[in-house]
Amino acid sequence: MLSAPDAAYARLLDVSGALALLVALALLLERALALVFEYHWFRKASERIEGLKSPVAFLVAWYTCRHVDFDVLSRLFPASDGSIQPTQVGILITAAVVAGGSAAAITLFQGVLHFGRDARVGLIEANRARTEADLAEARSRRERADTDSARALAERTRVEAGAVSAMRT
Repeated sequence: MLSAPDAAYARLLDVSGALALLVALALLLERALALVFEYHWFRKASERIEGLKSPVAFLVAWYTCRHVDFDVLSRLFPASDGSIQPTQVGILITAAVVAGGSAAAITLFQGVLHFGRDARVGLIEANRARTEADLAEARSRRERADTDSARALAERTRVEAGAVSAMRT
């Protein structure tokens, strides 16, 4: 039997693990569904049928949670004897959280980690603009160096011409 602090720590680890799994599943679900949601025929269908993505995400989340018996509620609130028994209601609620949490996951992927298509395009354009600015700066420096070199050569030629004419007189 575990002591009270050890039992509390084990419980904290179990709950933290369940919540981490919940977030990971939401992220995986969102990335997997992005393949379908970003496909041209699905975009056309979702324009005709408003709100199509949410039920699809919920059904996929429910099937996944049911397939692996993932019930986060049973992990958060175990039975009085400490056993974890997944229930259909818990699986349904977990699936709803996973499907709803996938919107936050896509925000994380696209907005923060730059994994979405629009973010990738924006990042490519920003890199292109930075490269063009660096190239323009390098050209400007080269032109300035060429101008300075031409001035120095002209000055040297003028000084040498003055020295030659001074020697003749």
